Amino acid sequence: MRLDIPRGLRDIEPEEFDKMEWLREKFMETLDLFGFKKMEPSTIELLDILEAKSGPSIVDEIYYLKDKAGRELGLRFDLTVGISRYVCSRRDLEYPFKIGAFSSVWRYDEPQRGRYRWFYQWDAEIYGRPCIRSDAEIIELSKIYFEKVGLNDVRVELNDRKVIEEYIVDVIGVKEERMINELLRLLDKTTKKKEEEIIVEYTSKGFPKKVVEELLELAKISGKADKVLSEIEGKGLKNTGDLRKIVEELEVRGIKDFCINLGIVRGIDYYSGIVYEFYDPTISRLAIAGGGRYDRLMQVFGRNDLSATGAAGGVERMLMVLDQKGLIKIDKRKRIFVAFVTSELQNRAQTIVTELRRRGYAAEMDIYSRELKKQLAYASKYSSHAIILAPKEDQENKCIIKDLERGNEEKVEYARVFEKLEILKQ
Repeated sequence: MRLDIPRGLRDIEPEEFDKMEWLREKFMETLDLFGFKKMEPSTIELLDILEAKSGPSIVDEIYYLKDKAGRELGLRFDLTVGISRYVCSRRDLEYPFKIGAFSSVWRYDEPQRGRYRWFYQWDAEIYGRPCIRSDAEIIELSKIYFEKVGLNDVRVELNDRKVIEEYIVDVIGVKEERMINELLRLLDKTTKKKEEEIIVEYTSKGFPKKVVEELLELAKISGKADKVLSEIEGKGLKNTGDLRKIVEELEVRGIKDFCINLGIVRGIDYYSGIVYEFYDPTISRLAIAGGGRYDRLMQVFGRNDLSATGAAGGVERMLMVLDQKGLIKIDKRKRIFVAFVTSELQNRAQTIVTELRRRGYAAEMDIYSRELKKQLAYASKYSSHAIILAPKEDQENKCIIKDLERGNEEKVEYARVFEKLEILKQ
């Protein structure tokens, strides 16, 4: 029997699992700070729901299946679709409805180094009335989450799809919705492909070379908000109101590391207003999260009365950045190890371990009754302190508490062990 797993999938091993759990805890803490609820959307969705978000071609990019009744299904490819389907199906929710999730998703992409078909995302969404404060709230939440895990250099790059759509319609003169969406996707490719490749691709689709080049030049406009807004308005564009409002909102919240980048559009058609991506300029030109307003998805789900905005980030990508910067703060040595010199002391060791656990300490002992040297070698990898039971000290009703990081140790009466550990914990 081959002990393999399907291509593009992997096992999350203990060390990485601990890191991901740390990121999960920090995200949940951040949601609490902002008064967000939490949920786990369904892993499997009806294909119709997935297609409503991304079109019929999505079937080639997801894990698609039929159940025994012949219903067409798919594994979720993000968390937004399930949360949005849930919200749109409920008429009893109180708005604004603020909700977050941290879970796994599946995409049938071509596997690459560090990119798998099964991966994790964090996600935060606000549903209700259209409100720029909601967009700012999501951006602030994301920034605080990054800061909680040590990513203090993250920069927000903003745009408004309405501005780009206005340019395409009024300046370039393209009116057909399908063509507008195609040109918006062109802008989304500017960070992934060379200009020459984009020109060849889009001229082969029938777009005039001049139109393609004009949009590519527009995508290069990026910088401080006042400068870019003046440049946009100098081109006769009028849909800059929301950009000005979001800039003001971010400044009120003390967020300074942001700019306007007209090349940011987010490639999915349902985005309808403010969009943004988060970058760490000290690492690479690689977005670690992104989001925006997606009122159109609410309309597709039959809720013209609802507006929505949200952001999501790849957990593995965040881990990659954190590892590169040496910022993972996992304390692997929180446990207390109870060691014993002779087998006669094993039961007493077990009693102490059990009592430690009941008092809320992570504690363990050697279940194989190995010699003390091997017990302590194991303990030094995973524990901060060891309680050592030895015959001589036991006769004095004492044990040894050893600091495994510093190497110092002291004899302590059994009756004072827990008191001493409380002092060490402070």
